[in-house]
Amino acid sequence: MEPTISVEEEIISKVLKELGSKLDEKASCSEVTDPVCINNVLTKMNNSEELQRIKNEIAEAFVISSWTQRIYFDVRSIMMTIFGAIITFLVFWRVGTVNVFGDFALGFATYFVALVLSRLIDSRIVKMSRGFLRFSDRHKRLRNFIVKTF
Repeated sequence: MEPTISVEEEIISKVLKELGSKLDEKASCSEVTDPVCINNVLTKMNNSEELQRIKNEIAEAFVISSWTQRIYFDVRSIMMTIFGAIITFLVFWRVGTVNVFGDFALGFATYFVALVLSRLIDSRIVKMSRGFLRFSDRHKRLRNFIVKTF
């Protein structure tokens, strides 16, 4: 079984509070797709503890998904930078120098190749992101700094 990522109760309660306020805003603007269906599901719950547990699980899933996306973006950006630097280094090493149009073409080509290369290893980047979140579960200050800053 895969190790889990823990989320503090304070973060979950903040997400629930924000989701509740956004749902109230959308409900008043008639932008919710089917408020009757949502209301039926919530009113058919047996007790408030079960309802609260489900809400907490949903909020936790949102938080973990958000963290994973942020770390994914950081990891992919770093990898694209490294790929781009390697390609640029190899071109300058081989050619020696380029002009303005060459620089433009090189920049465009480097970005495109780095994008394609990083997309080829997309699943590995997602695994690395989740692995980092599991690792950072023991280092909450580091995780919070990276997730909030980058």
